[in-house]
Amino acid sequence: MDPFADIDLDSESVWLDDAWYTREELARRIKEMIEAGDFRVSRPSQALERLEAALAQARVVAVRMPAELAEAVSDTAARLGRPVGHLIREAIAYYLAAAAAYGAGPSQEATAAPSTGVDVDLHGEGGAEDTFFKKAR
Repeated sequence: MDPFADIDLDSESVWLDDAWYTREELARRIKEMIEAGDFRVSRPSQALERLEAALAQARVVAVRMPAELAEAVSDTAARLGRPVGHLIREAIAYYLAAAAAYGAGPSQEATAAPSTGVDVDLHGEGGAEDTFFKKAR
């Protein structure tokens, strides 16, 4: 299971109590709770900490692609009700898992890919990516 499934990196928000909250909204909610004498702020505080940790780990990558591909990605993301960035991250994770699995031999130890939940070989000689691209040529 994805530990950041309740975090939207594109809108920089976290899912809590059936709604999406940004950092500012969570901070405001925590402040309002304390001012109202409600000191049960652990859940919103934990959500804010998870959001901050996820955003600190995230890196921005710019990619150029043909207009037709960009339109197909946008259309698919809209149809699925997900941000374009989520769709691209998921596609890259599946691609990397498939590349690693393609290079894996039956006797090699397989381990789970970090965010895909797919068993892949991360210990192949020369790296699974090298093996995949050599076979694909």
